[in-house]
Amino acid sequence: MTKRGKKLVGVNEKQLREQLRTERDPKAIKRLVAALEYKSGLSPAKIQHKYGWHEQTVYDWLDIVAEREGVALGDRPRGGSSSRLTDEQWDELTVTLRASPLEAGVDAPAWRPPLVRKYIAENYDVEYSTAHMYRMMGKAGLSVQTARPVHYEADPEVQRRWRAEFKKSGRR
Repeated sequence: MTKRGKKLVGVNEKQLREQLRTERDPKAIKRLVAALEYKSGLSPAKIQHKYGWHEQTVYDWLDIVAEREGVALGDRPRGGSSSRLTDEQWDELTVTLRASPLEAGVDAPAWRPPLVRKYIAENYDVEYSTAHMYRMMGKAGLSVQTARPVHYEADPEVQRRWRAEFKKSGRR
């Protein structure tokens, strides 16, 4: 932290007020208000008390105002990763996933996220996380089904006898 009142040395209060009059971005407006309050003598703690903005957030905003004076004070555009499959690849993949894995030359009874991940890596040379495969399968209109786990208190011998009786009764 800096010494009290030393955050915006060299920042022109008149310019801040002019920018506040024309600003339309809500976050930039908050940052300008915080800067003007700070320039008028309020500490970030008092600004927090007055507006309810967290003190550390006020400090962060003051840093933004100090480094970008006269420049847009709103949030900078965020990157994020774009889809790595082309639209054509996506369409081809959804057709493949709606069919049996055997039809795609994959020896498996059903499409599961790890299998889809491997298939995409091998056929499209694109890597995704297994967790992302759940989202992709949902986007493709597929549900992910999982096997029911065995109860931790289940007795394997009782289950074996039950299966044997079930088979004998012909209910299979």
